[in-house]
Amino acid sequence: MNIPNVLTVIRFMIAPVFGYFLYNKQYEISVVLFLLSGLTDVLDGYIARRFNMVTSWGKLADPAADKLMQLIALILLTIQGK
Repeated sequence: MNIPNVLTVIRFMIAPVFGYFLYNKQYEISVVLFLLSGLTDVLDGYIARRFNMVTSWGKLADPAADKLMQLIALILLTIQGK
């Protein structure tokens, strides 16, 4: 597994932790995790393209990890009325 794919896996692992803190209204930690997720997204794309490490798995998993973070945020913020 190459570095961009590892960063994508990390983003998948951040998602439930982000959801936990957002659900428990610990917004400061949630924001940090959301920004960290965004940073890993930028880095994995840059590294994959710059160093020719693009994989079929990464092409599918990267946007899925992005959508997972967005979906968790949307659902939990909607439930909380934010």
